[in-house]
Amino acid sequence: MTITLKRMVETPHGTFGLLTYPGVTPWYTVERMSTGEHPRISPGTYEMKLGMYYGGDGIGGKVDYPAYEIIVPGRKNIKIHVANLASELLGCIAPGLSLGFLHDQLAVLSSHKAFDAFMFAMHRVPSDYIVVL
Repeated sequence: MTITLKRMVETPHGTFGLLTYPGVTPWYTVERMSTGEHPRISPGTYEMKLGMYYGGDGIGGKVDYPAYEIIVPGRKNIKIHVANLASELLGCIAPGLSLGFLHDQLAVLSSHKAFDAFMFAMHRVPSDYIVVL
């Protein structure tokens, strides 16, 4: 089933939206702004493939985990992964259970829980599509 990312607002703290999947409570999202270094991806329909996120978001070191890569022409390593702030992303999308403030910046909160729920809902299918509005 196709998932949809509907962007709601772009602020100096990033772009915030809702990620929806049929039959599941939507998740809030954070991305970088549309301009600047590592901008958010353009609206469109993209294939997603299950792969790995190789990141340094673990306490005390690197944590690797399964994550979906969004296949964006001309871009590499655009993934849906755990993060709270747009500054923690390099063009990727991070889900959260709510919006709030972290370090005086607008953020998604409970990103680990939201990401786990997203991966559970996706049933780790090898590929799917995301529509970005």
